[in-house]
Amino acid sequence: MWSAKLKSILTVIAVALALMVTAARALEPGDPLPDWASFELEGEVPNLDGKVVMIDVWASWCAPCKASFPAYGELQQEWAEQGFVILGVSVDRKSKDYARSLKQTPPGFATVRDVTQKLAAKLSPPAMPTSYIFGRDGKLRKVHKGYRGDRTVELLRSEIEPLLAETR
Repeated sequence: MWSAKLKSILTVIAVALALMVTAARALEPGDPLPDWASFELEGEVPNLDGKVVMIDVWASWCAPCKASFPAYGELQQEWAEQGFVILGVSVDRKSKDYARSLKQTPPGFATVRDVTQKLAAKLSPPAMPTSYIFGRDGKLRKVHKGYRGDRTVELLRSEIEPLLAETR
């Protein structure tokens, strides 16, 4: 019934899916900040040591991502002196798409492009955008999928302000 070639193809697909399921575990609260040196990133990662960090995963084709930039930029500016850093991580595959997006809608916070998509695979964002909030200890505290304007900003404020008050 099944040809040998079709069976081989189905076996390869099944093995690949099994590997993806077991290898790609999304970050969970308590997990540490990623080791940036192990990823190929276009752009510079700011000093994150001892800071409250929000990793914002976005893409140039994502309208809610770009809509979040002004509000997130304001949070970055407001809390920078208290040790808050936002790092945007673009999942754009093409450098020109990433560069064009930054030019059209400057984010107001540091941004890098995940050239090989390995960081995105490690983070495993459930939606675009997704934000990961880390405490001063470098441990993941919260994950937020999507952007819903003021509602998202209010929620982020309620979670980030207590983290800024923590000592390392």
